[in-house]
This record gives sequence, structure tokens and C-alpha cells, in this order.
Amino acid sequence: MEFDRDKLTTAGYGVISEFLAPREVDTTLRLTRGLGGGRPGTRRLIDVPWCAELARYITRDEQIRAVLPESAVAVQCTLFVKSPSRNWLLALHQDLSIPVAERIEAAQCLGWSDKEGEIFVQPPAEVLDQVLAVRLHLDDCDEHNGALRVVPGSHRFGRLSADDARKTRELSGEVSVAVPRGGVMLMRPLLLHASSKCSSERPRRVLHFVFGPMRIPHGLRWRYPHFSELTENGQGYREGNFSPSGI
Repeated sequence: MEFDRDKLTTAGYGVISEFLAPREVDTTLRLTRGLGGGRPGTRRLIDVPWCAELARYITRDEQIRAVLPESAVAVQCTLFVKSPSRNWLLALHQDLSIPVAERIEAAQCLGWSDKEGEIFVQPPAEVLDQVLAVRLHLDDCDEHNGALRVVPGSHRFGRLSADDARKTRELSGEVSVAVPRGGVMLMRPLLLHASSKCSSERPRRVLHFVFGPMRIPHGLRWRYPHFSELTENGQGYREGNFSPSGI
């Protein structure tokens, strides 16, 4: 089924059901095994060669490339692992923080924080409007193992207070977004979303990629500015020839 670009604009999310083949998913799972050190996941993957190559592979997909910012770069990849033994719920929220190279003095930039040794900031909504998340699902995902519940169209209202977020959900309702193994969910960071604990024995493993324009305003710089700047290091960089099954 062809990806609905209009839905991404109006609702703030969309699903491509078939992105990686089963063999490619198996290889990607093998590469993620043991990452996170027993935690529910890790944010520090985009520096890893196979992950940078997978990000490049995503940007070459015609459907995804059509909705990415011009000169899009991968700026973050987070592995989320939810299972009966590593379980949590996610309260209703927007993704407001981005990883940057350093702290700066800018009145428009709020909520500076350090996460896993990286600097994050909450930039103005105009920056977040240019960002796109691509969630690659390594397991079948539905309401029983932690599928995201989203409030369609909520990304169009900018940054919302907790009270306004609750009111928006009450007015607009929420939708559970099921994604099959090997599929991707695309979403705008300002889209209100939440998820429940895993209630089945099936795990929910997701690689959450964040893409943004190469340059961002207000003196901000991405922490990881451009994965094409990586050089040959003996770990398989082959521009234009990547497939997850070939790592």
C-alpha cells in the first residue's frame, strides 16, 4: 500500500507496512542484541556504523525521501525495548528535545539537559516542525505490546502545556497505531502520543530515527551533523550499496 503523504500532513503520522524484508529484520535484530546494557534502550546509536548506514538506507526510500526535509540528515537513533521483563508506560507528551553539539545563549531555546552524555535542548516549534521521526519496528506491534496511541492532528497546535494536551486528547480522541514487523511509522515530534505497558509475552523493539535539515537556526548545531562525513573505517561503508541483510 502506498504511503499517504496527506495523512502525515493532516494527522501528523503515517505507516509504511512493508519496509524491511524478514531477513533484513533478523539481521538488524542481531546487531541490536545486547545494546542498552539491560536498560529499556539507548539513545546513542547513530554513531555506530551499521546504524548510520541504515539511516542512509531509509533516506533513499522514495516514499520517505518525499517527506523528509531538504538535505535531511539523521541526527539521532534510539533503541526502545519493551517486554514483560523491561516494561513501562509512556504518559501523553510531545517530543520536544533534540541533540545538539553545545549549549548556547538563546532565549528561544529552553530545557537544556544531559542524557547519556549528550546535550539536549527544546528549540522553538519552528525547528521541530522541520523534524521527522521514522520508527522502524522489529516486531509486530499492537495495543497488546505497547503500540503508540496518538492524538491525530495535535502536531498543528505547537507546543502544548500538560493541561492543553489533555484537553486536546479529550476533544480529538486518540488512535492506537499498529505497525507490522519490518514496517515503519513516520511521525512529527509535536504529535501528542502515549503508550501502555506491554500486556503480552511479545516484545516491542523499535529503532527510532530522527531526521532534520542539515542547518537549524538560532545558532544551534546538531551534535551529529552529517553521517556522510564518516570515513572508511573497515566496517563496511559502501555508498549506494547498503542493505541490512548485507551487513
